[in-house]
Amino acid sequence: MAAMTFYPVMTGVGVMAGFMSGLFGIGGGIIVTPLLVLIYPMLSGQKLPIEVVTGLSSAQGFFSSLVSFALHRVRFQPDWRVIRNFAVPMAFANFFASVHADAFSENFILFVFGLLGLLSLLVTYLFRKPVALLCDHPALSLPLTGLVLGVLCGLVGQGGGFIYLPVLISLFGLQIKQAISTSALIGIIGASGALFGRMGTAGDFLGYTGELVIGILLGGFLGAALSHRLDAKHLKRALNAFVLLCSIQLMARLII
Repeated sequence: MAAMTFYPVMTGVGVMAGFMSGLFGIGGGIIVTPLLVLIYPMLSGQKLPIEVVTGLSSAQGFFSSLVSFALHRVRFQPDWRVIRNFAVPMAFANFFASVHADAFSENFILFVFGLLGLLSLLVTYLFRKPVALLCDHPALSLPLTGLVLGVLCGLVGQGGGFIYLPVLISLFGLQIKQAISTSALIGIIGASGALFGRMGTAGDFLGYTGELVIGILLGGFLGAALSHRLDAKHLKRALNAFVLLCSIQLMARLII
């Protein structure tokens, strides 16, 4: 009944997540989780349990990435080497972290989310050139990076696009339009690990998933249309601004 009552709210959340996914190739969890934690209780008068929030974030991360890849795969060709060496280890780590996420407190999960936002900010603005050590040994650096990010993202129910997209661009030197398509496919693989890890509590959030997907479809088409029109320089500036705003918001949430 609650899902029907707040159908416009959940659809609106999906539109925002879908737009960011279509624009940047990310799942949009960095938007969805704060909205579900902060905005939904204000509108409904009832706080969503953290298990529901992370479950919904996992579901929207998967569907947002799926829509984004479908819209970008022809225009922006993915880097299959990155997908093999980075995405698969990340998906396994994401799955196992998701299975055990219930053992951690809500404050710890929110702290990890904020930490990921801080790391994304640092990677985006401190590294102006690819890191030679990582680029020279991709067979080792890509899987290890995927494992670390997979564990952190799995704890908060995220595919992790808001962190691994800057990592692929700033640390590994991918061009932004190829990184967007690659990121979307990584999001499908990575978020599937988080989503399957939440299947034991699917009954808690499954009723809201349809509402999110409707919004994701609408927002995804709008975001992808804009992404295809922007040149690489403007698209990267938009991504940097997005990472900055989200990171500041998440860190402010932790401090307050």
